[in-house]
Amino acid sequence: MGIFDIFRSKSNNTQPPKQKDERKAECLYCNEVLVKIPGAKTKCPHCGKFMFVRTRPKDNARVVITESEADKIDKEWSIVNDTHDSFVAEKENYAKEKEILQKRFGGKEPSKNDIKWGLLNKELIEHATNGDWGLYRNAKFQMGEILRKEIKLKDALRTYLEVCYLDLNGLNNTGGINDPEFLKKFSPFDPTGGNSFIAPRVIDRIQKIIRKLESEKETVKTEFIEYNLQIQQSLKLPVAPADCWSKIEKEIWN
Repeated sequence: MGIFDIFRSKSNNTQPPKQKDERKAECLYCNEVLVKIPGAKTKCPHCGKFMFVRTRPKDNARVVITESEADKIDKEWSIVNDTHDSFVAEKENYAKEKEILQKRFGGKEPSKNDIKWGLLNKELIEHATNGDWGLYRNAKFQMGEILRKEIKLKDALRTYLEVCYLDLNGLNNTGGINDPEFLKKFSPFDPTGGNSFIAPRVIDRIQKIIRKLESEKETVKTEFIEYNLQIQQSLKLPVAPADCWSKIEKEIWN
């Protein structure tokens, strides 16, 4: 298996990156010809395996590599950035979740998205317990991303609409602190403060899904209000979904 050296960056070089490897672009696994050398994570159209793009810490070379080689470089960067303990913990949690799901699936190996979904569910519980609602919201967004990539568009749309609703409730991270005086100053939900917003990235996702599903505005409105009423009751959020809809509607159909 080879490695494509895309370009080498130097701090004293102000010129744009140049192609370093003039070889014909080929898949690192099956050696079939590619249209071009990948510039980001790319699935081979021939064998279906993924090639990854990383910058090596030892020489700042930008390279196209296999998954196992990407893991090695990620490990090297964790050491350079003094985040190796977190890197190892994430790997261990991933392996544990994989083992749990494999047993649940009767020995069948779970997909990467199955494992990520399981870990995100655990994150939701942890963040809700600690009152870290901003982190809770981020985990929900990642769930939406998984659903979108799996072409489960109706579920993805519902999840992105939930993220918008959460954002408009002004989420804060309280780090598990339950002191009443602290919570008076730093409320977990502050819809009138600076943390209440609508994220353009989420709106973009919603707009594209609505176009693909050819959803009517009234259908989306009903979905938003009815689904998020359950979220409001579950999380005890201060702003009702119906009161948020006008802002959401304006952004989606701007």
